[in-house]
Amino acid sequence: MYRVIIIAAALVVAWYLWNWLKSGYQKHGRPFAVKATLVIAAGVLLLLASIGRVHWLGAALASVLAGLRFALPLLLRSLPFLHQFQKARAEQQTGDNSGASAKQRENSGNIDEHEAREILGVTENASRQEIIEAHRRLIQKLHPDRGGNDYLASRINRAKDILLKQFD
Repeated sequence: MYRVIIIAAALVVAWYLWNWLKSGYQKHGRPFAVKATLVIAAGVLLLLASIGRVHWLGAALASVLAGLRFALPLLLRSLPFLHQFQKARAEQQTGDNSGASAKQRENSGNIDEHEAREILGVTENASRQEIIEAHRRLIQKLHPDRGGNDYLASRINRAKDILLKQFD
């Protein structure tokens, strides 16, 4: 007799969940149905584990997989950051650290004042503001973040520093 009551209760709960899923699907679409199905499956596995029908590790693994469905979008949003981190780490390990090599080139290639004026494209009697504007215009075009390279950016920065020393 108790089995009939349990089966009837399970059918009522299943009917209620089915109607809830249908109405949620109509309102929110497929993402709701997928999330709700994963949560229900995790709940059923936890119930089965609690009565001894499924090993508790299996239920825990299924719950983690259901939780991963919610955490996956966050992980995917952080992938660009992880990619940049791995790229920087690989460059550091291979010794191809562009920043360090640019500094070495900058230190090894001293620029005189005439060459600095040629790099920035300013005249001998250029004002401080003209030097800053010329630097800004060039660095916007040749910065490594905008498709330039470290060598040119370091030369432009060094030229600006040399020319601005006369105003200090």
